[in-house]
Amino acid sequence: MTATTEIPQAEDAAPVAAMWARRDQFAAVLPKSLDVEAFLGTAAAALYADEKRPGQKTPTLMEAAAAHPVSLVVTLMKCAALGHMPGTDEFYLHVRKGKVTGTEGYRGIVERMYRSGAIRKVVVREVCARDRFRFIEGVDDRPVHITGGDGGTGAAFFGATGSRQRGAMVGVYAYAEFTAGGMSRVVLLDRDDVMAARDASDSKDSDFSPWNRLDAGPDHPELTGRSMWWKTAAKRLEPWVPTSAEYRREQLRATAAAGALPNGTRAALDRADIPPEDAPAPPQDDDGIPAEDRPGTVSTELLTQINIILGRIGFTGADRDAKLYAAEQLAGRAPLSGPHGQRTSKNLSWNEAVKVRDTLDAFDGDKDNLLAWITERQEVHGDDQ
Repeated sequence: MTATTEIPQAEDAAPVAAMWARRDQFAAVLPKSLDVEAFLGTAAAALYADEKRPGQKTPTLMEAAAAHPVSLVVTLMKCAALGHMPGTDEFYLHVRKGKVTGTEGYRGIVERMYRSGAIRKVVVREVCARDRFRFIEGVDDRPVHITGGDGGTGAAFFGATGSRQRGAMVGVYAYAEFTAGGMSRVVLLDRDDVMAARDASDSKDSDFSPWNRLDAGPDHPELTGRSMWWKTAAKRLEPWVPTSAEYRREQLRATAAAGALPNGTRAALDRADIPPEDAPAPPQDDDGIPAEDRPGTVSTELLTQINIILGRIGFTGADRDAKLYAAEQLAGRAPLSGPHGQRTSKNLSWNEAVKVRDTLDAFDGDKDNLLAWITERQEVHGDDQ
């Protein structure tokens, strides 16, 4: 589909018009490699393409976006921050509990690893009961895995009839090779690990869930949901390799430290996937948790950005409790108390503050809509948020 800057006027295209009205906000979050018009055009195509199936009770993407436009904007902001195109294999759009939501796909996770520039190769494979497999940590730098018939050589690799009959999936692994040389940690998951991830999915019982897709066709039901096994392993690999957003942060931080900030970098440092210039570096304590995840690591600059957006939305200086309440709900941590019990936004971690800032920015001056959205989240999630 060819993207266009014209805002559709049809009544059923109101969500599409709302997306285009926020064009500048999406452009500020998207990486330079993605065109905002192509991004919005792809999102619009996904909304139009999701037609009602016979007997379908859930709303279509267009219907959910029309009923809850904020859910569409927040979902697309998340997609933009990851650097993906919405409604593709990188980032799926779907309806959950009547609202638009999105899920990063297996390809999206792997793409972010490659886009970092630090990864030469990513390997993710399922292991079946009849495969030959060996990996000894501390001895092998990567698994030795043979999936074919009698040793996996020649035409016998494909089986006598072109069907290998590998048996049920019993595990999955993932690792990456760095462009500078060397290997990442090898991530190994057994069936119990994968099933635990499946049980945590809200959509696992849906006929349309990728967990229930016949990835190898009806003749191989034992490989049902194989792509989700891959995705689960790729997610577990993510903490051990650079991804695009993380790698850009480190590069800009190093450039800033060298005093060689090019023109325009100040604006880039304010973007969702790059911390402010005065944000803390990510040192680790003995437990391995980065400082960006620790309460109280929010920078003064980031708090200023949040307060500016809150003012634009309609909060005044006298609305301290209301602003704290909004920050707590968006951060998913209430109350925002520090070691001495004081309730203040200064107790946010850097990552929590980025989440608060970017979500607030999606409401574009609509205080009532923000508070209504927070109330809906409370009703749905209760104490989980």
